[in-house]
Amino acid sequence: MGVTKIRNMDNSICILDIETTGFEPGEAEIIELFILKIVNEEIIDEFYSLFKPTISIKNSHIHGITDEKVENSPSIEDRSSDILSFIEKSVLLGHNIDNFDLKFLNYFLKEELPNQTIDTLNISRSKLGNKVKNHKLITLAEYFDVVSPTHTARDDVMTTFEVYKKLSSIQ
Repeated sequence: MGVTKIRNMDNSICILDIETTGFEPGEAEIIELFILKIVNEEIIDEFYSLFKPTISIKNSHIHGITDEKVENSPSIEDRSSDILSFIEKSVLLGHNIDNFDLKFLNYFLKEELPNQTIDTLNISRSKLGNKVKNHKLITLAEYFDVVSPTHTARDDVMTTFEVYKKLSSIQ
């Protein structure tokens, strides 16, 4: 798969990241979502929400999100139409989006998103191969000397955007 250059796109790209209570949709839930909408390398909009899960958050040590922090937040079902209308026909970009974020979004939005995706994990594997010890977002941030991710959705999106731009510049 080749890298789609943002500057050559007429459409928007939505760079997204989620934080969850675990690793499998159904057993785990989405508790945070940040989406950055880009057109021609310009940030034009953003969407952010915390979500109140139906189960207690047991992995706060990873992302810092506690039951108290989401106590007054909507459920993801309450915001699903807002999410769908925000991303519309945009290309979705994320780190491990194909195997993680998309699985959760498809499950909780109750429909399979038809959007094209760009996965920086796959691009990194293809373009960098064994030049890096692994293809985790934090490793790529260090390799490209960009701001490291923090396991908060907004910070991870910003890091993914910077990593994507660096990966796109590799011939």
